[in-house]
Amino acid sequence: MANVTNKGKVLSGERKVKVIRQIANGKNEANVCREFGLITSTIQTIWRNRTKIISVYEQNESRSERFHNPKRSDVDEALLKWFKQERSDKV
Repeated sequence: MANVTNKGKVLSGERKVKVIRQIANGKNEANVCREFGLITSTIQTIWRNRTKIISVYEQNESRSERFHNPKRSDVDEALLKWFKQERSDKV
């Protein structure tokens, strides 16, 4: 098995989509594991959740390292608005 050096790291949406595309194109899971330095269970989880991963990625939400659905979207939107305002004031 490949040397897994990224233990505990979160994969970006872009890398997950690359994994999905490689498997969809017929590449062997073991080869994908070696190429990306991942373990088999991680590859299988990505493949199992491929529909959600691709849909979120295509909606340009792929910049986020983790996908989440906030319980209070109004608070989440207000926080994002405040953050952008503060960032623009200090630039």
